[in-house]
Amino acid sequence: MPARGRILNATTNTAFSPALAIYAKCVVAATFALIFIGGLVTTNNAGMAVPDWPLSFGSLNPEGWWGNIPVRLEHGHRLFASGVGLLVTVLFGWVWFGGKHPRALRVLTLMALIGVIAQGVLGGLRVTIETGGNPHLALRLRILHACVAQAELCLLVAIATLLSRDWLTGVWTSAGANFSAIRRLAWTAVAAVYGQLIVGAAMRHIGAGLAISTFPEANADGGFMPAVHNKFVDLNFTHTRFGAGLVTLLILTLALLVLRRARGEVRLTSPAIGLLGLVLVQVSLGVYVIWYVKPITLTTIHVVNGAAVLALSLLLALRASRFAKTAEVQP
Repeated sequence: MPARGRILNATTNTAFSPALAIYAKCVVAATFALIFIGGLVTTNNAGMAVPDWPLSFGSLNPEGWWGNIPVRLEHGHRLFASGVGLLVTVLFGWVWFGGKHPRALRVLTLMALIGVIAQGVLGGLRVTIETGGNPHLALRLRILHACVAQAELCLLVAIATLLSRDWLTGVWTSAGANFSAIRRLAWTAVAAVYGQLIVGAAMRHIGAGLAISTFPEANADGGFMPAVHNKFVDLNFTHTRFGAGLVTLLILTLALLVLRRARGEVRLTSPAIGLLGLVLVQVSLGVYVIWYVKPITLTTIHVVNGAAVLALSLLLALRASRFAKTAEVQP
């Protein structure tokens, strides 16, 4: 019999643990908080406020760090990141040694553990390499650090989804429905959103966030295409116009497809409607960031909301895949 407080999935013989499911969601929430803090570090240009690593000014907790805002941001980011690393380590141990779980889930937690360690090392190397006099390599590591953060979030969202009550004990069939098209478009949206976040990270870290300082016009003469071309302008245009338009179109198409083909299936319609709301907020934030010349808090919320779009897109893709796979094996 399953342990007390667990519900056994008759299909996979996997026990649902309410405590583990809640804990996995808390790890996701902590990761969002870490992304927000990391965004504040970047927006405030505080990444090198502490020039050494793994210690901070030669100490685990330097005296007076709270009184200096850039140091507070960077050292606080390190402390919070260490806490998230500990949370992920506990999640890994709980899944691997705390009961029977599918191999795919165990692999995901191992990847998450490796990812959070790699993320810490990347952040530290960025500091030591820039302090050592190689800012160009450090810049590449800063961008990679931001990209790995989003990948780590995806891993943790997938783990939390696979540990959820509904995933393990719910009924994943819907009479007469075909979810294959939703699955394909949902995964396309996930890839597009992640690509958009990569471009956004590169734009932020090279300082191209206001390379085009007007919106919707892309040049001072009122045209919608840049009047000049360089890596700053082209990267900005790719993110703020092309990428933003593509992602918005994909999410809108995906939501309409879900509402038309999966009407009444709240596990798909709810995230689809949520995505519409998040994309509307994201576009609005992006416009206001340009109009108000990158206000710190608004710019950072834009980063976190982008991560939320990615997470919800992934949740929808996973659920649509579960429905589609179940339909494929039905006689």
